[in-house]
Amino acid sequence: MSKSSLTLIAGSAKTRQALQEQMEQLIGDYFHIRSHAVDDGLPQYLEDTIILYSSDIAYNRTNSISNVNAKKIIVGKRTVHHDHIDKLLRIPEGSVVLLVNDDDDTTTMLIESLYQLGINHVQFIPFRKGNLFYENVEIAVSPGETHLCPSYIKEVIDIGVRLFDMTTILEVVECCGLNKDISSKISERYISNIIELQRKLLYAERDARQMSEHIQNVVGTIDDGILVVNQEGRITVFNHRLAALFHVVAQNTVNKDIEHVINCRDITDFIMNGKDESKFFDIDGVGVVIFRVQMMKENTIIATFKSVHQAFEIEKTAQREMRNKGFHTKYGFDDIIGEHDVMKDRKRIAKKLALSEHPILIQGETGTGKELFAHAIHEHSLRKNGPFLAVNCSALTESLLESELFGYEEGTFTGAQRGGKKGLFELADNGTIFLDEIGDISLTVQSHLLRVLQEGEIRRIGGGRIIPINVRVITATNKDLQGKIRDSSFRSDLFYRLNVLNLRIPPLIERRTDIPLLIKHFITKSGKWVKTEQDVLEYFMQYEWPGNIRELKSTIDYMLTVCEANVVTKRDLPSMLGQAKDGVMSEYSTCKNMLEMKERTFILEVIKQCNEKGKVASRELISSQSKETDFVLSPQQIRLRLDILESEGFVVKGRGRGGTKITVAGIEYLYFLKSKRAVYS
Repeated sequence: MSKSSLTLIAGSAKTRQALQEQMEQLIGDYFHIRSHAVDDGLPQYLEDTIILYSSDIAYNRTNSISNVNAKKIIVGKRTVHHDHIDKLLRIPEGSVVLLVNDDDDTTTMLIESLYQLGINHVQFIPFRKGNLFYENVEIAVSPGETHLCPSYIKEVIDIGVRLFDMTTILEVVECCGLNKDISSKISERYISNIIELQRKLLYAERDARQMSEHIQNVVGTIDDGILVVNQEGRITVFNHRLAALFHVVAQNTVNKDIEHVINCRDITDFIMNGKDESKFFDIDGVGVVIFRVQMMKENTIIATFKSVHQAFEIEKTAQREMRNKGFHTKYGFDDIIGEHDVMKDRKRIAKKLALSEHPILIQGETGTGKELFAHAIHEHSLRKNGPFLAVNCSALTESLLESELFGYEEGTFTGAQRGGKKGLFELADNGTIFLDEIGDISLTVQSHLLRVLQEGEIRRIGGGRIIPINVRVITATNKDLQGKIRDSSFRSDLFYRLNVLNLRIPPLIERRTDIPLLIKHFITKSGKWVKTEQDVLEYFMQYEWPGNIRELKSTIDYMLTVCEANVVTKRDLPSMLGQAKDGVMSEYSTCKNMLEMKERTFILEVIKQCNEKGKVASRELISSQSKETDFVLSPQQIRLRLDILESEGFVVKGRGRGGTKITVAGIEYLYFLKSKRAVYS
């Protein structure tokens, strides 16, 4: 059977392509189909069995063609593309929707067609060219003309080019006199598309129902009471646990007003309008904490009802987790070595201070053990089961210190982690925070810290929410804070808040009789069996120890490394010991900055520890361990620094995989670096 011939005329190329594909799919077996778009230009002469126009507009725009010869001219009727009907059905009920098309009459006809198809759960408003604003409209729908939508519209739904309806297809078939069997097949092809759409909708409905049942089952198994309410106050989720608390049937609460289900104005006011994250309520003698979360995009509020007993157990679990993460003390009073009367007196006073809740200011020279006392005080306090967090204020910039102490909200600055970050004060809740080198903080941080001490609350950087905290503050400094108050670099009101309880740690020269005890302690901790000659002890007893116990420990570490025959002699004393105060340390080149000093100290220390274990240190090992410091060095950076250290005689690099060894001069230089850091830290 020979095929009939048909020419399709559409307004735009996009419409032409969509309708050509539809006609090929439905009647391509029986028709030769050609197509043209008015926008692309038409031939001067058109001749065919049937000329099919996409719309009245396309028909009217072809008046310029005088030579049109066709047995039948049909102006087709079109309807919404079935593949996109589900998009329309998903629009929330009651929404005001702008329908955008390139012609006013076609826009009106499309709205009528949508209503006839049963898309009547929304209100359609026709788009008019020149009208740039439509009040209370946030959604727009367009059949392929989305570029015409006003820019302020939040959601634009493209429902694709409209297709010919069934009456147009049958009119084309009838014009060519095809038999009933062929007409029936073409009708079935058209209907099969509708059936496929219906199948997709049924699958989607089934999946949605299964997901809803799954969510209900999950919510039903949670021990907490779960309530979800929309902005109008209507309940959408009310699980069985919560139903038992309020003595109602869960199924009977959905779509009910919250005030008709929960007969307590304080609770409903908190859920609908509360500003805090959580609040305690007594419900028929049951202590409950309600946690409230507002989902702005969904206009939904989620309230979780948790028993006080459960909240207490969660708090204990959180505290255990904090301890597992290392937020706990490492030392007690037994770890503070000293039998001198002044040390016994300080430990006695510190134990009494520990039992108080007031802030403590620990003062003393560098290296005297202020941090040890802070650890011991927390361990001896009523907060010993809570977290203990320590931070060196001088090691951080102002902005970094603020974000570490007070935390920040999501999006506060570039690189801020998703969800924001808790500060150390939040993490230390119900515990202790130790702020070392408090004399080095800026006036800005001082003012924020003063608020914490005065109000017992913090506000994250970039946030507006006030967070109450219960934290004991211990601070330490080797600076003259009263002198800093006089030169206006430290706030007097903050000083008096921090200095409620005061503890001064004596320097080593005020407790010289403890030196032999400390030497024995450090040697024992090293695991070595080494004897110390009497002249070494005498020298140690006479030396002034500007770096205090830290300097003493560094000296012992050095001497244990270089001594021979398990005896520490005066020959093993570092050559620069005692010269720091006289300025005779210039035999070594001065580091350019504190970072270079830290890097050199770290690299030499890692090499020395490896060598003591009978191993050589590789660049990869040193680089890996640097990740645990406040600076990270790549293997390439390690190689460059080792080249410099080798040229200065402090290390010897092996060939290939031989690794690196520290020299005697390197050990002495390492001690020099440690001593210098001890004096100036």
